[in-house]
This record gives sequence, structure tokens and C-alpha cells, in this order.
Amino acid sequence: MTETPTYAACLTPPGQGAVATLVVDGPRAWEVVRPLFRTRTGAEPPVDPPAGRILLGRLGGEVADEVVLAVKRVGPSQRLELHCHGGRANVRFLLDLLMTRGVRFCTWQEFLRRTDSDPLRAAASVALAEAPTVRTASILLDQYNGAFAAALDAILAALDSDDIDMASTGLDALARRAGLGRRLTAPWRVAVAGPPNVGKSSLMNALAGYQRSIVSPTPGTTRDVVTTRLAIDGWPVELADTAGVREGTDALEEQGVRKAQATAHAADLCLWLLDASAPPVWPGADVGAVRFVVNKVDLPAVWDVAAVDGVQVSALTLQGLPELCTDLSGRLVPDSPPSGAAMPFTEHMCAGVENANRSLANGRGDEARQILVGLI
Repeated sequence: MTETPTYAACLTPPGQGAVATLVVDGPRAWEVVRPLFRTRTGAEPPVDPPAGRILLGRLGGEVADEVVLAVKRVGPSQRLELHCHGGRANVRFLLDLLMTRGVRFCTWQEFLRRTDSDPLRAAASVALAEAPTVRTASILLDQYNGAFAAALDAILAALDSDDIDMASTGLDALARRAGLGRRLTAPWRVAVAGPPNVGKSSLMNALAGYQRSIVSPTPGTTRDVVTTRLAIDGWPVELADTAGVREGTDALEEQGVRKAQATAHAADLCLWLLDASAPPVWPGADVGAVRFVVNKVDLPAVWDVAAVDGVQVSALTLQGLPELCTDLSGRLVPDSPPSGAAMPFTEHMCAGVENANRSLANGRGDEARQILVGLI
């Protein structure tokens, strides 16, 4: 029989703190660590330490780091924690030292997936570490505490009892939240686009709260796509300031225009800016989802801005920015979930829920059940 491997992982971001935590997990954990460890007095550690024992000493040979060794679990499935200095080179040194004695390295994400008896909870733990805002973290915390797992169990129970209506209702609710589930760890992409000098960079800076983009009255100042990440009503958004779209430019600006068009087309939403003090320039057909924003409403309008279905703002005076944020939040998340709501939260889960929902809608209940079981 193949022996169960012993793994080592760094549970903290190396180089981010003064102290790092390494874990050694598997049947050979103590066998590997004990010869490398000496207490502060130079003595060998005990042969068979009890769980809960904490030792202060040094790990290594001639070159060693002072560590705190915690015995978390003993027996066939051993687990040790090493709390060491947090520098990247030191963490790498200790992991290399462990691997020379046959320990396999794994990332902390892989470690969670290998050691947590609940794969959905392990996936939620990984996602929680990547949550960019408090609001998305709170939704993921609900999934960590079992909201998605409970919803899956209820749907599977309904399928097993041939209650197709109940299963369809529960599965449809999960599928409708899959779009939001994909954005709990990755931001929505929102492009700020329009012709030159309508105030795209000024609006970007106003929403960001600092000068992220250069602002100049000279057309074509913005050549490349400039991005910044922020939270709109608690939702993560990556805002992209783009070059002014116009024809008859030089070769360098033309590259910027092409990038702007590609960014606007690929974005989840494009904020197309119109200048209240100049004749409007409308987007082409190649732009995706568009929301009109009429800027410079602090200046006398030269056209009927009220005739446009859009948000009126002034990036200079900040007029209308709260309304723009509210509008943007409502368009990105039109159906905000209540506290404790179940939601798929990885691409695998979201795609699985959507596929299962289609299968069930087409009368293939067994296929839907098989897809859902594969998510657990």
C-alpha cells in the first residue's frame, strides 16, 4: 500500500508579517521535524510529545531559525505548527529544509482542500481570503457556515422524493445568483468611455477619491487604459479610464482608441460620458452594455440633457456622484441577496448550478442530480 504523504504549507502570506506559520501534516510529521529541532537549552525534544505541547527552540542545522513549535495533533494523523520569522527567504529556507526530508510542499489552498472534511467549507475558506470587500466577505461567510450546502441538500432531497417543483424553485434561485457569485472574489469591470475632453479622467478621479488619472484640456492625454479598484455600495469594481474615442488621430493615439474600444466592449458595463456643454457624441454599435452619464452639468447646457436616459453629474463639483454610485450598484446587482442567502461562489459551482438548472428545466432530473452531487 502507498504511504500517506506528509505535507508542509505556509498558512500566512510570506513577507507580509513579522511572524509566519508553517504547518506539517501527515504520518511522518514528528519524525521529520524532531531531528531538526532543538530546544533553547540545546536538548532534543521528547520522543512522543502530547497534543497541545508548545516548545520554543531552533529549527535547522548550523543555520537555524528560532521558532515556536506547537504539537496540534498526534497519532497516525499528525499535525505540527511552526511559528517562525516571516521573511520570504526564511520561509523558503525552512520549507526547503522540510522537503529534503521527504515532505511534500503544497499551497495553503491545497492544504485546506486536503485536510478539511467538508470540501464546500474548504472552498469557502479559500474564497474568504480573496474577498475584496466586507460585503462580499459577509456573503462568503454565510456559505462557509453552510448556506450553499444546505440549499444543495434540500434540492437533492426534493429530487430524490420526485418533488420537481420544489427542486426547480430552489435550483432556479441558486442559478439566478450565479452571476453575483462569480463576483464575490473578482471585481466587476466598468469602463469609463467617450470622446475626448468629456471628463472621463476627472470622473475616474472623483470616484476613486484621489488623482489616479492625469487630467488635461489637451485632447488625447489619456493613451493607455488606466484602472483602479474601489467599492461601490460594498461591491468590488475595477474602473477603467480609457482614451477618448475619435477619428483622424496619430498612430499612437489610434492604438489608445483601439484599446478603449476593446475595453468598453469587454466590460460588464460601459459608462459612456456625454458633455452637457458640448454637442453629444454617441457610442458605436460595438460597445456592450452602456449607461449614459452626462458630465459637466455645472456648466450651461447646449443641448437637452433631460432627453437622455442617464445620470447627470459634475466631476468637478461632485454633484450627482452619490446618485451615480447608487445607479451603478443597482445595475451591477439588481437583486441584492438577503443575509444568509445561499449562493454558488466559485466558477465550478456557478457553472454546475446553471447546467443543472437547464437540465432540470428540460426534464432531465437524473442529469441535474448528477451535476449537483459533483459539486459536493
